[in-house]
Amino acid sequence: MDTFAVERKIFLKKSRVKGLALAAILAALTAATGGISIPLPFTPVPITLQVFFVYLAGCLAGPIYGALSMLLYLTIGALGLPVFSRFGAGLGHIIGPTGGYLLAFPIAALVNGLITFNRSKSLQSEYGKVLCGMLLSLVVIYLIGVSWLSTYLHKPFVETFLIGGLPFIPVDLLKMVVAAPIAVRLRKDLASILR
Repeated sequence: MDTFAVERKIFLKKSRVKGLALAAILAALTAATGGISIPLPFTPVPITLQVFFVYLAGCLAGPIYGALSMLLYLTIGALGLPVFSRFGAGLGHIIGPTGGYLLAFPIAALVNGLITFNRSKSLQSEYGKVLCGMLLSLVVIYLIGVSWLSTYLHKPFVETFLIGGLPFIPVDLLKMVVAAPIAVRLRKDLASILR
């Protein structure tokens, strides 16, 4: 085996370990804040910080490790740790009314990571890419989450969107405004660490 092949193998192994560590950190941050929620009287869907970390997972860890971080989060919640909204836990929470939103998190992080995978040279372009990735990840969460809730409540999609999507758009856009500069800054810092 030549020197280049050995160095490449070592690089890939280190890169994989760093990606797994980042996925674990993002899952832990999501879990630490997932239970904190603000219930709303007109909907079974509360306001939480989970989407904030879905945004960061895709942008910071990329498509594979970002999705993995959200799968780890769902797994620890399914196994019984109280990491879901209102400190809920277990499979019952995942198949409940907000289960579609939870199950959308890995897919949303994957989509976001695919869009933001390569860093842009200019700061303006980087912000645009990050915001686009976050916005599309939010669309994924709403499509899957509202569809699930619609089926759960036996109501039409549009009617369900009015209670399970529309009221949350301003809050989720605010999370995006806060998350974007954090992601842009950390992407720059992590680029050198993850290589």
